[in-house]
Amino acid sequence: MAHIKIEGTRAAATPPEWLRTGAQLGRLVNEWAGRSDIVAYVGPGAGGDAPACFNPPLAEVEVNVDIAFGKGVTPEQIGDITLRETQFDFPRASGAIFHEALHAKYSRWDLAKANAELSKAEFHAISILEESRIEAHGVTETPQNRAFLRSCALDIVLADARENLKELSSTRAAAHLAALTLARLDADVLEREDVEELAELLEEFIGEDLLVKLRSVWGRFQMHDIHYNSEPLYELAKEWAKLVEDAATERGETEGGTPDEAGQQFIEDLLDALADAAEVCGINAQEDVDDQQTTEEWQEIAKTKASESKEAKDHKDTAVDVFSRGTGPQPFTKTGSRLSEKRMPTGPERAAAVKVATMLERAKYRERDAVEVSSMLPPGKLNTRAAVQAAALKAKGAMATTEPWKRTVRKHTEDPTLTVGVMVDISGSMSSAMQPMAVTAWVMSEAVRRVQGRAAMVYYGSDVFPTLKAGQHLPEVNVYTAPDGTEKFNKAFKALDGSLNLLHGRGARLLVVVSDGCYTPEETEKAKHWMKRCHDMGVAVLWLPFDHSYQPRHILQNTDGVVLEGDMNPATAATEIGKAAAQALTKVTARTAA
Repeated sequence: MAHIKIEGTRAAATPPEWLRTGAQLGRLVNEWAGRSDIVAYVGPGAGGDAPACFNPPLAEVEVNVDIAFGKGVTPEQIGDITLRETQFDFPRASGAIFHEALHAKYSRWDLAKANAELSKAEFHAISILEESRIEAHGVTETPQNRAFLRSCALDIVLADARENLKELSSTRAAAHLAALTLARLDADVLEREDVEELAELLEEFIGEDLLVKLRSVWGRFQMHDIHYNSEPLYELAKEWAKLVEDAATERGETEGGTPDEAGQQFIEDLLDALADAAEVCGINAQEDVDDQQTTEEWQEIAKTKASESKEAKDHKDTAVDVFSRGTGPQPFTKTGSRLSEKRMPTGPERAAAVKVATMLERAKYRERDAVEVSSMLPPGKLNTRAAVQAAALKAKGAMATTEPWKRTVRKHTEDPTLTVGVMVDISGSMSSAMQPMAVTAWVMSEAVRRVQGRAAMVYYGSDVFPTLKAGQHLPEVNVYTAPDGTEKFNKAFKALDGSLNLLHGRGARLLVVVSDGCYTPEETEKAKHWMKRCHDMGVAVLWLPFDHSYQPRHILQNTDGVVLEGDMNPATAATEIGKAAAQALTKVTARTAA
């Protein structure tokens, strides 16, 4: 066979520019095959004339990128093949790779041993019958990849036929192609419309009686599911070889003999019909690819919406539990924090609130409504799937109505609502910072009120309690004690999000965390998770540790969150706090606007 072999690899090494793609293909094949030992060689010429090939003894898969992806394609044009969207962009290559993964998964019997123990005709039979067997199991167990197999099945057959068919007599060539095409109809990989002309040629030449017997063999072969045990396959291969040899002998065809002129013409006709079928099949399969991609996209949307709905409900329930109590620590709760001081803000503190409000107003954050526009002409991003559809319609003489170019048009909303959530840590490690933390809490709430925004605030330690509910105004500076031995960051964030809808809301959204970030491992992981969710959902984060602790930067790693370190007096450091808040908002704006 052209793409499954027992000799040495054809590619000595993957070219340097293809190493990343090779690593991705290796991961993908191992994932699809349920293995971890397969390596991939990738590049122009790898795999010979087939799109891809597999070497069982060496656990190597080779992918000829010129054939699988298209001549001249570059690694940058392919992107990450492990991503589902990339696989749909290159269904033919994905099918070839999936086919080799199926060999790696199901062809677990000893190929070299079979080659030694079977006759040449019998080994040929077991090799070609194995093609539809692995794909039958692949379609059953991984139906979402069936469209990929259909996209490339006849390309694989064509590469094999060009290498082997001319060495066979007419009967042997017909049986060979029947095993690789008609058997795939029964395996539910191909549709009759894919191989109509070729099927008629084969059925007419082979004859009904012999075809029924051959179909019985490949049907039993496809049902074999003990993938390490080849003995039943040996018997079926011997039965196939005898049926074909008897038919060839009856027609006067000698084994290894050169076909007569009529036989040569018949094989040429088969190759021509196969080449046409491969082209037709690729076009027909695109509809399956489109349908499968649409199905998966809708499933992902539904899954995401269900997950977000569950998350929002969970956070809403937590908010009801926390914010339904009065503000401040309530009796019989787990926190030991108490209100130690309550006073009117000083002049410098009021001035600080005005400065921060001015900074927030100047943050230039604008909510951007995005509308996706499709067109038949550039500019925009090319949707290769739609382009292939258009080409297929044009080939069939139909008017192309697809719009393969897409671009996003964004519209600025001039006066977005600013929503700010504030979380204040009251664990023992923050006890020395409770005065500046209290001032910071008041300054942020007053600044948000001045720009007609919405704010809510929670304190968290051994438990969580609200100090400012959405829609309320914090008229005084409230200083609480910080005696708690732990920090319920997870519960605090969920309560604040459930109250303000930070993650799924609209407009400018800012989360201010006042904490040194010294949490238990479990709460640290929760904090990292929620900071990443804020990053993904367009929520700006400003973290004020009031010291030089490294934990906040660790928690905010790989996000747009801003950490403002140092021993600050909020009344005198208002400009720095305002700038940091504006910077956090601007970073989110720049990323979401891109």
